[in-house]
Amino acid sequence: MEKKLNNGGIKKLLKSRKFRIICVFTGLFLILLFAIWFTGLFRTPAHFRTVNFIEDHQVSQYLTNIILPEFYNKSQLGTPFEIVFSEEGINDIVARHLDAKSLKRAGFSDVSITFKSGRILLTAKTKYRNHDFVITAVLKPTVDKKGFNAGLSEIQAGTSSIPFAKDLIRERVLYEIAGSSADVNFVSYAGMVFSDDKIEPEFSFNHRNLKIEKITIDNQKLIVSFLPD
Repeated sequence: MEKKLNNGGIKKLLKSRKFRIICVFTGLFLILLFAIWFTGLFRTPAHFRTVNFIEDHQVSQYLTNIILPEFYNKSQLGTPFEIVFSEEGINDIVARHLDAKSLKRAGFSDVSITFKSGRILLTAKTKYRNHDFVITAVLKPTVDKKGFNAGLSEIQAGTSSIPFAKDLIRERVLYEIAGSSADVNFVSYAGMVFSDDKIEPEFSFNHRNLKIEKITIDNQKLIVSFLPD
C-alpha cells in the first residue's frame, strides 16, 4: 500500500508543471555552464605572454648580477634573510635557460611564469589536433616541517579549469618543459619541484647550511625567506 502511494506521489510530481519548469531551467543552466567552460578552453588568459627565447648562450644577468651576489652577501651574515625574485627577472632566466628547439619538439612554446597573490602560474602554448591551446599549471607552494612542495593544484586550458587533469598531463606539461633544458642540474631540480613528494628545505651554499622557512607570493614578485642553520 505504501509503495503504491509512493509511486503515485512520484507520478504526480512528474506531472507537476512547477517541477517541469524547474527541470527545464536546471537543464538550461547546466548547458549554459558547459558552453561557458567549453568556449573558455579556446580563450587566451590575461596572464599569457609571447616569449622570445634568447639563444646567445649567455647566463641571465639577473641571475649572475643580482640574485647570486645578493644571496651570497646575505647568507654570510648568519641571520635570517629574504630574497625577492621579480617576475621579469625570473622570465629572463626562463627565456635563456630553456631550449626553444627542444620545447618545439615537445609541442610547447611561449613558456612563462606569472606571480599572482598566493599563486605561481606556469604557462605555455601547445597544439592539439591543429588547435592552439594555452595551458596553465597553477602552483601554490608550501613549506612546513615535513619539507617543501611546489603545490601543483590545478591545470587550466585557456580560462577553463580541467577537472582531474592534473595527474594525467603533469608529465607532458611539466616534465617535458623541464627536460627541454640543457642544464642537467636545472632539469633535476625542476623534476623534484613538480613532484607531489616533499623536498627537504635544507641545503648548503658556500659552506653554509640554509633552510627555506617561508614562501610569499605577491603580484609580480616571489619572496623567499631563508634561515641559517
